Amino acid sequence: ARRATASSGINAEYGGTNTVIPGLERGIMGMCSGERRKLVIPSHLAYGNQGYRTIPGDSTIFFDVELTRLKKKSVLEKSLAALQFFIFPLTTSLVIFYLWNKMNATEKSTSSPQHQGSGKRSRRNRKRG
Repeated sequence: ARRATASSGINAEYGGTNTVIPGLERGIMGMCSGERRKLVIPSHLAYGNQGYRTIPGDSTIFFDVELTRLKKKSVLEKSLAALQFFIFPLTTSLVIFYLWNKMNATEKSTSSPQHQGSGKRSRRNRKRG
């Protein structure tokens, strides 16, 4: 495997799950504020055989990482995360309920007798017959 090297003192902010390569995400999991780690990320947890920009395919990536601070989520951010968990099941339930009601309404209208015993024809039927 080829080895890509780059040196930089970049301060970066981690945006959350699926915002960085899987190896970096796994490597920083459980870090404490002020902790340093040396991460060696194999290509299958980095950019694979296709590479990315100046990083050639099948490259092992090395990171020296220091967690300088943790930003706690606000109450609003936590609430939105919880709400996202319920949106799909709620929407699905509402669609199913709507379709079930529509199906029942259709069945009732096709099974109920129309104009029984009145002996009268509607205006449309009088013109035709």
